[in-house]
Amino acid sequence: MELKGPCRILRIYLDESHKWEHQTVYHALVERFLKEGLAGATVLRAIEGYGSKARIHSARWIDAAQSLPVVVEVVDRPEKIKEAMKWVAPMLPAHCLVTTQEIHVLHYYAPDGKHVAEA
Repeated sequence: MELKGPCRILRIYLDESHKWEHQTVYHALVERFLKEGLAGATVLRAIEGYGSKARIHSARWIDAAQSLPVVVEVVDRPEKIKEAMKWVAPMLPAHCLVTTQEIHVLHYYAPDGKHVAEA
């Protein structure tokens, strides 16, 4: 499948320690994105940040209990992102930020037989 032109990116900002059904939220989301056939997802681990609780989380401090910020990004056609939000929303913790943005994909290719379903 080729994915080019107008698309949408969904970004979810949360703490790496947030859980959903006995696993991290970010891992549960990536597994579900794959299962649902979205084009691609990435989890980015931040080295520092703060959110709605106004408390800085940083990798600079030697604290194994510290939960660092993560950003989950998924890209696909706008209608697939809109549909995904129906099952993403219940998985999210109270303290997180969710954004979407219109983007223009220049290059993406999934070989035949891979997980991506035709749109």
